[in-house]
Amino acid sequence: MGEDHQIAFLLREWAQPDPERRAAALKGLGRIGRAEHARVLAEAADDPDPAVRAAAALGLGRLGVPEAGEEALPALMGDADPDVRRRASAAAARLGLGGPAITRAFARLLSDPDHHVRINALDGLSALGVPGDVTALAALLGDPDPAVWGRARTLLYRCGEDPAVRAEVMRTALQGTGAARARALEGLPERCTERLLDSLLTALHDPSPAVRIQAARRLFPVEQQQVQDKLAAALRTEEHPEVAAGLLRGLGGVGDDRVTAPAVRWLRDPVAGPSAARALGTADPGTAAPHLRTVLTERRSPRTPGPPRPQPSGPPAAGTRCGSCCPSWTTPTTCSARACSTAWRHASRTASAPGSATPWPGP
Repeated sequence: MGEDHQIAFLLREWAQPDPERRAAALKGLGRIGRAEHARVLAEAADDPDPAVRAAAALGLGRLGVPEAGEEALPALMGDADPDVRRRASAAAARLGLGGPAITRAFARLLSDPDHHVRINALDGLSALGVPGDVTALAALLGDPDPAVWGRARTLLYRCGEDPAVRAEVMRTALQGTGAARARALEGLPERCTERLLDSLLTALHDPSPAVRIQAARRLFPVEQQQVQDKLAAALRTEEHPEVAAGLLRGLGGVGDDRVTAPAVRWLRDPVAGPSAARALGTADPGTAAPHLRTVLTERRSPRTPGPPRPQPSGPPAAGTRCGSCCPSWTTPTTCSARACSTAWRHASRTASAPGSATPWPGP
């Protein structure tokens, strides 16, 4: 059967009452039809059956006639059926459509309940280089799907010169919730910290661990005593191991001796423990060694109960091993808290203290 005969057959099928046959005909016209058949696909956008409307959207994208797409696709992008919206938004992006009606349709789809539709909307707006609905776009920073929030973050970065985008990212950092606020805080440049200062101090006690982590990260470089006091107070009351690990790293890195008691408390935690060991060894080496030896002994004790191993009351003499903690003979030096800390990290079953994600450039 030649192509003309195939097209004639598909046009007859399009006139059938069975919606499955009509949908198949439209898909076929999208593959082998010509520009003059775009009218049939556009008219099918009003079909009562959603499968037919979805096929019309698919066919319009395949046929490659932008004029027909601009006429029919905006309405299909607002269809009640998610599959129709998915097909229509993908077709609009494939055709490279960018008129006002299409842009508004993409902007509305940023809040669509279907994550495939949100991805299509972000791809379409990214191709146009416009943010669409800036409030909805910034809210997508909190989307659970990395394919969604990653695209949203990239588009916010690309549109960072837009004053509306800058204002919305700042508003999200100040007043947002959960992951959206955390990612906004992560992305804003360091020069914004002063403006955010009061909000960051409050965020140290935010319900979201991700927000607390980002608030602490931005506050560590602030050389104000009240800020460092707030960080130390937050560490004393923190119950989440990943947040505690970040606070221990930050405060321990500057040698703040107020980390000592919290570090001892977190030593046995598989997530915060490595950071606690480093912080303790930096802030108070004399206290660190016995605590680290105790933890290592607990971790390396045999499964069969036996008499406890005698523990030295202080650092061993030169050329001796520090119980079970030192990884090698310490000749000619004695055991130190740093050596114990190194052994602790290697002995930990999980040394997974989380690191900060690579910040995206802020607007």
